[in-house]
Amino acid sequence: MTSQVSLMSYLQHGLPHLPVLDQAQSPPNTQNDHYREADITRVGHWTEFNLAAIQQQYGALLAAARIPDEPFQPSPPRPINSKRAVQSRINAYLTNRIIRALRCGFSYLKSTQQLANLTVVNYDAGTMAATIEDFTPDLAFFDPNLEIKTRPNRVPGDIEPSFKWSLDLRNHPDPTVRTEFKQALAQVNFYMNQHHARYGFILTDCELVAIRRLDRDGSLELADSIPWSARGSASQPRLTVLLGIWYLGMLAANDQDWSLD
Repeated sequence: MTSQVSLMSYLQHGLPHLPVLDQAQSPPNTQNDHYREADITRVGHWTEFNLAAIQQQYGALLAAARIPDEPFQPSPPRPINSKRAVQSRINAYLTNRIIRALRCGFSYLKSTQQLANLTVVNYDAGTMAATIEDFTPDLAFFDPNLEIKTRPNRVPGDIEPSFKWSLDLRNHPDPTVRTEFKQALAQVNFYMNQHHARYGFILTDCELVAIRRLDRDGSLELADSIPWSARGSASQPRLTVLLGIWYLGMLAANDQDWSLD
């Protein structure tokens, strides 16, 4: 029988390293006439997206809610060589765990009558939220009680291979590389503008980077990178990819905060 652990413990598992097959992949990010790197006018630092803030808001919930544990099995990870391969690994390692963690958290809040101003949201592929003008983010948080065509994506997510994008490229000496860094941000910013979402994120095979949109003029703040392999414990927690995505779901659930016109 699988042991029950705290929700915090469940979200402390680190993800296995994914080898990259070097096939001289093209580094340019997705190009589109509707968004470009010049749309990003400012890139600041989202200092409030951290473990202390999560514990202050949801520490009691993370400690009290119980869920069957799911340690990662010590099997050789499959390598990646494309965005599609990264999407496949993210789905295999993360999707069901995030869904179960959100359900656990919302169930606990409902049982303790703490769901005020929160909507129970789902996490899934971007196609499960509204598609606006044929643009679909890779990942979505949404209210499942709305029809798909009217569901805003409350926190749009973009998946990128690490050989195309990383937070470390922000201050790269090559201006062409810095352009590619902003091009990916412009894509997420476009999705956030479409869905009137305040938050978004980029997820690669190496890291999670949460994004906060400040206005409609390309002013963003990026949180510190959360390494793919980061892991901790209930007694010594760390900000892991699992915990970071779960927290983005809680931000998506906040009816008074997720939207920005």
